[in-house]
Amino acid sequence: MIMCVFLFALWLLLNGRVTVEVCLFGVVIAGAVYAFCVYALGYHPSHEKRLLKRLGGYVVYVAMLIWEIIKANLAVIRIILVPSHRYHPAIVRLRIPFEKNISRVLLSNSITLTPGTVTIEQYGDEFLVLCLDKPNADSIPDWKLTRMLHKMEGKEWN
Repeated sequence: MIMCVFLFALWLLLNGRVTVEVCLFGVVIAGAVYAFCVYALGYHPSHEKRLLKRLGGYVVYVAMLIWEIIKANLAVIRIILVPSHRYHPAIVRLRIPFEKNISRVLLSNSITLTPGTVTIEQYGDEFLVLCLDKPNADSIPDWKLTRMLHKMEGKEWN
């Protein structure tokens, strides 16, 4: 049902005006898209319960990612502006076991969004990461975001 409300809100947002006709068409169209998702795409309302349970974790994850991006920006600025600072670019292969594909995708994208690191390849539990400074890439398995993803999967990471 949450998806239906979301689709109706999206309809109103994209339409740009709120009238009786727009609302009636929105209810019909949102209901039709929701029914299509349930019958043709295999969507089940229980997915919404799982999403709501995990929503808080994802919000905290995004906030932590923004903070890590800010810290990485400052580190890259330091490397650029301080000529005597030594850095060691490297390509590092890391093995970080996750049970769910969404965790792998989130970690891979988080690495790429963070300045100074890029995920070159991700296959299974292996991540190939290009980094501006090798010690930063070596710390990815113990990174706050990695630990949080493991916690969201329901297991602790040592």
